[in-house]
Amino acid sequence: MMKQSLIFDYQIRAILRRKHHNPPIWIENHWHDFQVTLHLRAQRNPSDMYGLDMVEMEQRLQEWGERLPIIVNDCPLCPGGTTEELCCYFASIPLESHVTLIGVSVAENAERLTYLSISET
Repeated sequence: MMKQSLIFDYQIRAILRRKHHNPPIWIENHWHDFQVTLHLRAQRNPSDMYGLDMVEMEQRLQEWGERLPIIVNDCPLCPGGTTEELCCYFASIPLESHVTLIGVSVAENAERLTYLSISET
């Protein structure tokens, strides 16, 4: 039986198929299967079953992703259609008070990943 609180880190991932363009480099909309990963931290107390309900968080991430229009650039928070803007968009996902977002990554493909590191204050 655990007698002290422990801190756990989690990664919750979703694949989001959307179009985007990045003017002036890419003028035409093109498809990507964006891989979005939330990097989370939560405390598990001795009386808790777990620190983070990963199934619930995965569903929340899927729902947050489904709010994005088919063309990412049509989202007011992502007018440039960049992975940096997508990181910021997903960084605004609501979390339970005991869960901390420590980073967000968005990958267009396996070779290109953008990571937003979020400092704890």
